[in-house]
Amino acid sequence: MGVLFLLVFAFFFFLIIRRRPGRRGVRAEKFVSKNLLELNPARYKILNDVMLPSRGNSSTTQIDHIVVSNHGIFCIETKAHKGWIFGNANQDYWTQVIFRYKGRFYNPLRQNYAHTKAIEDLLGRPRLKRSVVSLVVFPNADKLKISGTDAVGYPEDIEIKIGSYVQAVYSDAERDEIYNLLETSNILDEKARELHIRVVRDLKRY
Repeated sequence: MGVLFLLVFAFFFFLIIRRRPGRRGVRAEKFVSKNLLELNPARYKILNDVMLPSRGNSSTTQIDHIVVSNHGIFCIETKAHKGWIFGNANQDYWTQVIFRYKGRFYNPLRQNYAHTKAIEDLLGRPRLKRSVVSLVVFPNADKLKISGTDAVGYPEDIEIKIGSYVQAVYSDAERDEIYNLLETSNILDEKARELHIRVVRDLKRY
């Protein structure tokens, strides 16, 4: 009876988390945003939920978090996946395991590559002095088993990773200029954002 109850509970639990991916994603992003506030505000400026023009598969790209600092620019993709996460930096797809369920999802490092390129295209040279750093965070995962990269982790791991960049490459004025450009370029129009969501959903079907 105990094993049967556990299996039934796991089944309904997984149905619930699968039905509300949007809400889970928003909660995860808010959690990461709150954690990023622990970075020293005198050196790090944070932007959340930024939509920028893109040259990729869609005309726009939506970025969860951008950290602009004297030490570089960091583009962060938040994933709300629970359970155990397995993957390699060079694989197209990673695996999520929850109890007996096993599912695949697109490698978020590859997804975030389009985000970093959108930032770099917007800033251009010579304003951009160092490539944008791509980071992926899993605030809800129970276990991360990712090989071939150190750019994936829990919120505290990502904060440590950002803090490991200690060489100053941007002056305060340059940092603020980049932040202001990203902030003013953020597409806030609701219709444009709804169109982006529809385009992304269509792309995922193929």
